[in-house]
Amino acid sequence: MKGPIAIAGAGPAGSLLAIYLARQGYGVTVYESRPDLRRAEIGAGRSINLALATRGIVPLVDVGVIDKVNEITIPMRGRMVHAVGDPTPALQPYGSHEHEVIHSVSRRDLNAILLDAAEATGRVTIEFERRLDAIDFDQSLLHFHDGTREPFGVVFGADGANSPIRESIIAKGACTFDDEALGHQYKELTVPAAGNGTYLLDPLALHIWPRGEFMLIALANPGGDFTVTLFAPTQTFDTLNSVDEIQSFFAEHFLEFAALVPDLETQFVENPTGKLATVRVSGWSYQDRAVLIGDAAHGIVPFHGQGMNAAMESVRELDRHLRASPDDLVTAFNAYETERKPNTDAIAEMALNNYVEMRAGVVDPAYLAKRTLALELQRRHPSHLSPRYNMVMFSTMPYAEAQDRATQQGEIIDAALADPSLDVDALISALPLLPKNDPLADPRALSTS
Repeated sequence: MKGPIAIAGAGPAGSLLAIYLARQGYGVTVYESRPDLRRAEIGAGRSINLALATRGIVPLVDVGVIDKVNEITIPMRGRMVHAVGDPTPALQPYGSHEHEVIHSVSRRDLNAILLDAAEATGRVTIEFERRLDAIDFDQSLLHFHDGTREPFGVVFGADGANSPIRESIIAKGACTFDDEALGHQYKELTVPAAGNGTYLLDPLALHIWPRGEFMLIALANPGGDFTVTLFAPTQTFDTLNSVDEIQSFFAEHFLEFAALVPDLETQFVENPTGKLATVRVSGWSYQDRAVLIGDAAHGIVPFHGQGMNAAMESVRELDRHLRASPDDLVTAFNAYETERKPNTDAIAEMALNNYVEMRAGVVDPAYLAKRTLALELQRRHPSHLSPRYNMVMFSTMPYAEAQDRATQQGEIIDAALADPSLDVDALISALPLLPKNDPLADPRALSTS
């Protein structure tokens, strides 16, 4: 690989990629537009807790940081559903196996571990507050916002949904891009710890307040507090412009939650409102000079908890292709996109579908009946059936395969619920066998390094 080697973006994907490249023996410079998050304060409302699942865990095992990550995660065994008018929330377990849990983790804390690990390789230099504006491919120069320039041989674009690297590839006619706005936005809030530092909600679950067109979710932090996010249509946020309007909204829809947050109105006014969109890209690379990774190539909405996990899995797949074709980056980059894009397209669609499930389906009797039957059929036919959520979250099965399997399984389950006399066991037994290593019994025990 021709140097200098640069990575734009020091988020989880960029930091992880730097470690993988260093393990191949390359020297890497990472350019990050923001200050070093290990030393700078993050603005209120921007911490964004993440759901770490199998596809993210496996790369962390690969690069040897899983033990440190384990120290900052909180396992969540299911969804705790706070239905309207029901004072007692109901737990919907994610699965029937002990390993089928997801892990709440602070984006900042996870990112800090990866930054430390990248620097510890001795081959990675990270330059903060270096905002990359564009690439001059003809002169092999990276152009920065402060007017400085740096030479490069290969650049990896881990620079997010608004990627300047992608814009430079588009300018060369090698890439097409669509930013599909959801029409919904989000705002982050915090439920504080109790006075004695304990949790005010069950920390071992992902809490959901489904309200049809909008919802709240809450994930626990190690300090006893919860990161909470309101997801709602843009027009809903447009109506919440005063303290009275905010108070009325939460009193009507989330009264029990509002009682847990003494400064709710202040948080709502002061914390930023974020946008939600799906980023669809074709043409992830330019010659042997540049390639996109993570949100720059496949940004998705957060409703399947797979944005970071998908990005980290993509890093791992790119590393595999670079190892297979170290002297032919065009082949490596093309093979990476050819293999990966159908899967990132699939998770983008499933994430959109999961939003409807989370804000409305989890209290729908028809959904609950399907879910109950799916879990029972998984118990009876573990080699042939796994619910879609479990295939996505607790396995490394390609997303597109999980989507196809879920469609087949869903058709059988719908038919069985419509006709109780149907021999559903025979139909499930006729499905192809699940891959032997999926669902993975314990992804933390894996190592492919």
